[in-house]
Amino acid sequence: MSVSCELLDALKSSLGGISDYRAAQVLGVKQPTMSQYRNDRCPLSAEKVIQICKLADLDPEFWILQLYIERAERAQNRDEASILKTLQSRTAA
Repeated sequence: MSVSCELLDALKSSLGGISDYRAAQVLGVKQPTMSQYRNDRCPLSAEKVIQICKLADLDPEFWILQLYIERAERAQNRDEASILKTLQSRTAA
């Protein structure tokens, strides 16, 4: 499961198990945009991740790093992924 899907599912769960349609309304996006987030056709911006984290009481630093690590790995950018993982381990300490 992608980081975007995990984050969106965490949001929906924190809001009582709402539907994707209702989550889209809460986030101020249209339903097709929510589907694009889920299918990795439209990346979540850092601003949207922060919004989701505030609504779901989640750590935005953790989720932004997870998202960017996933993107670097998909692009096969090993150096970038390695740097981001190092940052993640430092913030976890």
